[in-house]
This record gives sequence, structure tokens and C-alpha cells, in this order.
Amino acid sequence: MSGTTIKRYVILTPFDKPEVVAGILALHGIDARVVQTDSGALVVRDLPEPQYDEWDIRNITGPDEADEDDDLAPSDNAPMVAAVLSKLSRYGVVLIDVDLGSDVGIEEGVSGLTRARRFLDGRAGEEISAGLLLNTVDPLVERVVLGQEDPEGDGGIRSGEVTTSMIANLVKGRRTRGRGKGVTGPLDDGEPPQDGPAGDRGPGEDPRPGEDPRPGGETA
Repeated sequence: MSGTTIKRYVILTPFDKPEVVAGILALHGIDARVVQTDSGALVVRDLPEPQYDEWDIRNITGPDEADEDDDLAPSDNAPMVAAVLSKLSRYGVVLIDVDLGSDVGIEEGVSGLTRARRFLDGRAGEEISAGLLLNTVDPLVERVVLGQEDPEGDGGIRSGEVTTSMIANLVKGRRTRGRGKGVTGPLDDGEPPQDGPAGDRGPGEDPRPGEDPRPGGETA
């Protein structure tokens, strides 16, 4: 991974159906990758590197928070995406901002910053230790954060590729599940999937992301 830069956001949700999360993102015009982990569906998006003048201090310190919110495409606005998803669960979500590089300057190996914040009901909450969080969740989450796992090659669903017919199938599935059955199987453009077990996982003892090794099991 010599000389590479990883700038992305990762959102840990308590939901166990990545296809539903991808459909929700698509409805909001958000293009991101959704990967299933044992700790819940993970939303991942790589971000463009900001370009500053040669002597701009932000080349060292990184962008100001005000810069992060100005003129951002919806898909690149990590706090906005986290806020949208946090409204769908009483347990909220955890947003992890990742800005890492390898062999940068005199530093050898991976260095940089990871910042974890909880979002509840559409609002940013307290910061939590990213290191402690990554030590308690599915190891796949840490591998994605560190760039050791490619979310595109791990069965992820890209919300930007979700079509209206796929979303219609998901809506039908939710209505069926409301009558005591659920829908399982991959998201596709074909016939509606067959009825089957809901596959929902009940919330853990302390199901809020960041407080429990398995921050969810909730179905979006």
C-alpha cells in the first residue's frame, strides 16, 4: 500500500439488510457502496482529495469543518448522509471519517486520522474512540476503514446502480413482511423475490453503534 492515500467515510448502521439501505440511499440521490458485516450494514464512499494553494496551511491540517459542508455533492457530504440514516433507527449510526496515508513524508507505514461520531435522530452527537470501536466490531469494518478490504469486491451494493424497479420490489417485500413474512435474496431488476423468513436480527443488549460489539440487527 506504499505511497497511497485513503480518504473516505464509513457509516456503521444497525441494519442487517444492505439492499434496503442501498435503496434508501438511492431515493435520496446518494451514491455509495453498502457492505454487510456481522455488526450491521456498512456504508462506504471514497472522497476526492481537496486541492489547495502550495502554502495553504490546510495542506497540513486538513480542511476546516466549514469547508467540508460548502459546495459538496450530496454523496460526498458525510454528515448529511449519516443524519439521513440515523433517523431510521432509534439507535442511530456511527460516522467514521477516514484520512490516512502510507509512507507519508518521514513517516513509515500507515498514518493519519480517523474520527468517529455518533448520529442520533438526524443530529451529530458525541465523539467516540475510533480505536475502541474498531476493536469491538466485526474485523471487516476495520479492514474497510484501513483500505485493506475493497468494498466493491466484497459483495457490496452500489446505491447509484439501484433502479426504481429494484426499489419497487423492496417496497413489495416490506408490505409482505408486514403480514408476517419477509423477503430475502439479492436486489435485482427481475421478478419480485420469493417470500421467506424475514432474517431480522433483534437488537443486542446495548445495540447502539459504538457501545456494543454487535451494534445492531435492526431492519431498515
